[in-house]
Amino acid sequence: MNSRSSTAAPAQTQGVSVHRHAVPPARNVWVSRAGRIGLRLIVPLLLLAAWWAMSRTPINGLFIADPAAAFGRVFQDYLSANPRDFFLGPVAQEHFLPSITRALAGLALAILVGVSLGVALGVVPVLAALFQPLIHLGRSLPSPALLGVFFFLFGTGDSPKIFLIAFSVVWPILFNTIHGVESIGANRAQAAAVFKIRSRDVLFRILLPGASPKIFAGIRTALALSLIVMIISELQRSENGLGYLLLSTQRDFDYTGFWAVLIVLALVGVTFNFVFTIIERRALAWHRGATDQHD
Repeated sequence: MNSRSSTAAPAQTQGVSVHRHAVPPARNVWVSRAGRIGLRLIVPLLLLAAWWAMSRTPINGLFIADPAAAFGRVFQDYLSANPRDFFLGPVAQEHFLPSITRALAGLALAILVGVSLGVALGVVPVLAALFQPLIHLGRSLPSPALLGVFFFLFGTGDSPKIFLIAFSVVWPILFNTIHGVESIGANRAQAAAVFKIRSRDVLFRILLPGASPKIFAGIRTALALSLIVMIISELQRSENGLGYLLLSTQRDFDYTGFWAVLIVLALVGVTFNFVFTIIERRALAWHRGATDQHD
């Protein structure tokens, strides 16, 4: 009895010690987080260093502004200390806000049309076969080449720019929605018919939740494209916007202002992606939980 208890005691203490070492202390967690943040900052710091080095050369320095001057221009033109203006400077109010409004309006219109049409084509195969040639034709058309057509159809205001953005970015949302609805399968549709589930419940509780991972993937792609098409749409027949500002600063040889616009565009892209990631994680939390259970 004594020998058994003496042999069992080290095993128990050893198991407790292993369990204690298995839980990482809080300090190690902060160190690992700091290490990940440091790794993510390496490439941006290297790019800033390369930017600064190129701005110091005799030839490139004529066209490449100093990073400190460019960031200073961002704070000067796009930010303000007045809370009544939402801390936005005069350039931001005149050019930044119209551009963001056009991009978000075009993206919202593309989401509405892409998801609605994608669900209809995914549910009814006859409609998918009927409109498939037209959809592939529209996707293959180069959107920048249609800028003049949209100006001719909708005038020279914000409408042609918004519709061009929507037309350009609707395709990844549309195709991902179709594939997402088709991936749900006929078994669930048959089960819904057997249990006599209402069409509204089938749409909002079966089709859209099941296709939502692919829909969000399409929206992520469309979000990046909306900023690109926004700049393209503002290069012609525009009186404001970041695209117009890019063109006007080049014509005026204001290269510091030109690089300031590029910095603002980069910050907008990062911010949009960060906000969309938060929305996507919360909206698809159920999907990650279900996936973890089956892994």
